Amino acid sequence: MKRKIQHVRFAELVPCRTAFIDTHNPGTEGKENFTIIGGGVSENLDQYVHIEETPGFNIGGAGQPAGCINSLHSHRTAEVFIIHTGSWRFFWGVEGDDGDVVLNPGDLISLPTHMFRGFENVTPTSATNENGYGFMFSVLGGDDSGNGVVWAPEVLEQARSNGLTLIDSGQLINTRNGETIPEGLLPVIPVAGDELRFYDRNTISDASKVVVIRPKELIHNEAELIGRGSNAVIRERTGFEIRRVRWGGGENRLWVAPILETVLISNAGSVVLSNGKTLGSGDVALIQAGEEEIGIKPLSEDVSEIFIVTATDDPAGETRYLDEDHP
Repeated sequence: MKRKIQHVRFAELVPCRTAFIDTHNPGTEGKENFTIIGGGVSENLDQYVHIEETPGFNIGGAGQPAGCINSLHSHRTAEVFIIHTGSWRFFWGVEGDDGDVVLNPGDLISLPTHMFRGFENVTPTSATNENGYGFMFSVLGGDDSGNGVVWAPEVLEQARSNGLTLIDSGQLINTRNGETIPEGLLPVIPVAGDELRFYDRNTISDASKVVVIRPKELIHNEAELIGRGSNAVIRERTGFEIRRVRWGGGENRLWVAPILETVLISNAGSVVLSNGKTLGSGDVALIQAGEEEIGIKPLSEDVSEIFIVTATDDPAGETRYLDEDHP
C-alpha cells in the first residue's frame, strides 16, 4: 500500500497575527504564528491549522520582523526550535534577564519545560529584506501540547491593560471589542508565590548550559540531534526524535525515510522524494507510517538540508529539569 504524503508549501502558509495574549503588548507588532501540523498552543479559535492530524507531536512556526518579541512564557511539553531564516535571540528567566543566546539558520535549540523563555528577531535589515523578517520552525511534544502555555505574570498584566484577557478555557477575550467573559469561566490568574518560585528555580544562569546545536559545526552530514541513540547530541525524553541530513558539493546520495510516521522539514535547498514530490526550502511533509520505501535526494547541486522528526514512546510531558529536587 502506498504511503500517504501530506505536503504544506512554505509559500502557502497561513499566519495568525492575533494568536496569543500578548498580541497588543508593545514590541510584539507584526508577530505571526503558524500551526502546520496539529493545533499547537494558539489561544485564538480562528487560528488556521494546515494538517490537523498529529504524529505524536506538533509542528508550528513563528515569523517576525526585526525587533519583534515573543513574550516570556513556559511550556508543559518539550519545545524545540529550528531556525529557518534570520537571526534570533532567545532569553530566559522570570524577568527574561537570566541569560540569552543568538541562533542563525540551521541552528536548533531545546529549552526545559517549566522555565520562562522568550525570543526576539534580531535580523539586520537589508535592501532585500527591508523589515528583517525571519522564520523558524517549532516542534512541540505530544498530540496535545499541554493545553496552552503559562505566561510570565507581567505579560498577563500588560495584556489586560491593553484589553485582552485569557480565560481558563484557554480562549482570548477582547474587551475592547465588547467581548465579555462567558458565565462560569474565570480569567487566568498570574502565577505567584510558591508556583512562581518553582519557575524561578528551573532557570539557567550560564548560557553555555543551554542546549544549542549548530549543525554547521558538525563533522557528518547526517546526525541524530535529539534521540535515544548513543550518538545523539541530546538524549532526553522529548517524545520525538530529530535527525538532520545535509547534502552539498554535488552529493547525490539517497536517504530513506523511516517506516514510522515521519515529518520532513526542508530547511534549505530542495529535495525530491522517490514518488516525484519535491520539497522546496521551508516546505513540510507528513509521511504516513508504512513499509513502502520513500527515498529522498537533493534536487540540485546546491546545499540541501532537511530535518526529520519521528515520534517515540517516551513521555512527551516534563522533559528535563535543571534542579534535581524537582519531581
